[in-house]
Amino acid sequence: MMSRIHMQDQVHNRIQELMNEAPRHNWDEILQNIATLALVTIFMTLGLCW
Repeated sequence: MMSRIHMQDQVHNRIQELMNEAPRHNWDEILQNIATLALVTIFMTLGLCW
């Protein structure tokens, strides 16, 4: 079984890795989010006009 300090060090190291990562723009994900938001807006507008 791992010691508590060792596990805390692993968590701390992982947090540091995540914080130091350069922000990456995934254009596919961004475009998918925009399309989803547009569809939701359209259907909500149509629902209100019904």
